[in-house]
Amino acid sequence: MKNNLIERYIYAVTRHMPEKEAADVSKELDELITTMLTERANDHESEDQKVRKVLTELGDPEKLAREYSGKANDVLIGQPHYSLYLKVLKIVLIAVVIGVSVGAIVNAISNGPAAGSAEANPWISWELNALAEWTASLFSSLMAGFAWVTLIFAFLYHKGVKLDTELADLDDLPEVPSERARIGRGEIIGDVIFATIFAIIFIVLPNVNIPILWMSSEPFPLFNPEVLIGVRPLLIASLVAVVLEAVLKFMDGRYTYRVFAAIVLTNLVSVITTLTWLGNPQALNQYFAERFQVLTGLSVYGINGQPIPGFGGKWAMLPLPFLIVIVVVTVVSIGEIISAGVKTFNSKKESGYELS
Repeated sequence: MKNNLIERYIYAVTRHMPEKEAADVSKELDELITTMLTERANDHESEDQKVRKVLTELGDPEKLAREYSGKANDVLIGQPHYSLYLKVLKIVLIAVVIGVSVGAIVNAISNGPAAGSAEANPWISWELNALAEWTASLFSSLMAGFAWVTLIFAFLYHKGVKLDTELADLDDLPEVPSERARIGRGEIIGDVIFATIFAIIFIVLPNVNIPILWMSSEPFPLFNPEVLIGVRPLLIASLVAVVLEAVLKFMDGRYTYRVFAAIVLTNLVSVITTLTWLGNPQALNQYFAERFQVLTGLSVYGINGQPIPGFGGKWAMLPLPFLIVIVVVTVVSIGEIISAGVKTFNSKKESGYELS
């Protein structure tokens, strides 16, 4: 039965359920509400009053979600916490696997045998040690991630902590987001994966960062570790902003004012960090610049050692790829802010909210 209040009520009940379960419960709940309204067909009330009475009779959406889950009250984690728990757990475990793997690869490369070594035993030993360290680290990290997420959600469930704001009135029901306004799980997972890799490479392992293998007998970092350590507060701020954005996207599931604010914050911090870091003439490892010039006869600074046209001061002699990255990050950030603003405006407009 098509009614905005009914759709919002059903959405409030099913929003944290898995997709298939949500579809089944939505259909069943819609049929139940239709039947209850039919029984009141002869009541001398408006349609809106009948709908409100039926929904009030059905009760709090969160409690109804518990009933539909069919879970006993003595389970470790019941609905609606369980569905949200599974989503969070998947994201955390994916981030752990990627983070541990990236860290292990970077660490293994930086501690590997000298390039060009013809001896078999050092390479075999290095590979076996790297695999053993990755396996042990991955297992312990996955167990820790699983344990912490499980304990947190078990505590929330047994303490009766509500996942959403307490429903004081039917008008407080969450709006059903349109398809364009919804934020897919893939986008959130992408944010988490990016944050994990970013943190491992540039914050946790600044002395290794991106190891270069083919220019020397031993690996060396692409970026200057001292500059990375110097901009670490900005790198951490960028990481926190990305995580905050991912959390709000996950909680709201659509473009809202606070999601938009988080996107603006993330992009502003990103631009500032990029300008401060890559805008530093010393950001590139000097040894890389020297080896590159020896091997290719070209200078990485400016355009083969000449100032970049249209730029002055230190900007004219920055490595051209760095300058391109700065421009791209700035343009993409502005575009993302504009896109998020349009989606937020459309989301609120379709929901019928006042834009003040």
